[in-house]
Amino acid sequence: MSDKIKTYFADLRNEYPVLRSVFAVTLALVYATTVGYPAPHLTAILTMMFIGPGKQALGLKKEIIVPFLIYVLGSIGVFLGNRLIDYPLVILPLLALSIFWSFKLVKIPAPIRLVFLMLIVLIPFNSITANAIGGIILQVLLLNLIIALIIVKIAFALFPDKPVSTNLAKKKSAAPPNPLDMNKVAFNGVLVIFPLVVIFYLFNATVGTLTLVFTIILGFDPFVYQSKKGLVIIVANILGGFFGVLAFQLLIIVPAYLFYIFLVLSVAFFFMINLFSTKKIAPVFATSFNTFIVIMGIISTSTSGAGSEVWNRLLQIGIAIVYTTLAYVVVTAFNNPKISAIEE
Repeated sequence: MSDKIKTYFADLRNEYPVLRSVFAVTLALVYATTVGYPAPHLTAILTMMFIGPGKQALGLKKEIIVPFLIYVLGSIGVFLGNRLIDYPLVILPLLALSIFWSFKLVKIPAPIRLVFLMLIVLIPFNSITANAIGGIILQVLLLNLIIALIIVKIAFALFPDKPVSTNLAKKKSAAPPNPLDMNKVAFNGVLVIFPLVVIFYLFNATVGTLTLVFTIILGFDPFVYQSKKGLVIIVANILGGFFGVLAFQLLIIVPAYLFYIFLVLSVAFFFMINLFSTKKIAPVFATSFNTFIVIMGIISTSTSGAGSEVWNRLLQIGIAIVYTTLAYVVVTAFNNPKISAIEE
């Protein structure tokens, strides 16, 4: 009997990463929605960035540095939005350089580079409407980021990682050489993201902001088009959208907050189990779950127009997926960043 109990708890310990992620993301979305924070889905998406597969507890030092760093980087975006938004020949080259170095500086953790790129693009872009919007966006992001870091810390405390042996830690620390030419990766990133940024700035297309956001997120994977991954991402986002629309319809029938929490928790388990699996397509479930989170955030903050808003968001996400996939197919055909391909 004792052996069965030990086996049960050992198996349960192996599922800690899934349980931790489900707990953290559900708590982030439900808490931000309950308290009434602006953009509650942003809290859950930021939580996902720090608690997904392969992620470890940040530690107190990084938990302090990260919000401070984001504040500094976001302040740069606010400055660009307030001072240089009326000078496109100045701000657009600066944005192109920002995109390039966001890809190039691989020593900086990818979530930090991604958040910086979103800030440096979105804050000046939204400042076209009103200068004060840039500062508001930065405040909202910092608030959601701090809440996300607190929730991540609680999740790692409740569901800690297994202790890693010294030999295994040494093996992990010895990172293999990067098989990519990062100058080409960064240049391809500029070729994919920057034209869309220019179009959005020239036409002040604020209604399609989500398309720009998802293009930036997807564009951080320079090989999004390979091995049918682009098609899988489209299918995965449709799947995430399907779950979101289904949840919306169910909430119309049963408009209870506890039922809302139950739906988030159930769908989180489905996506996290697949995300932490050994399937080749496992990483795309992160994008799919982000789609679901965005829709659930819309549902929690919208009223009678939520249904049309859901389909509008799905359309924008679909445009971003198709554009990013096709753009990378074209630019990589002329500028392959793989070193092995260059040597051949």
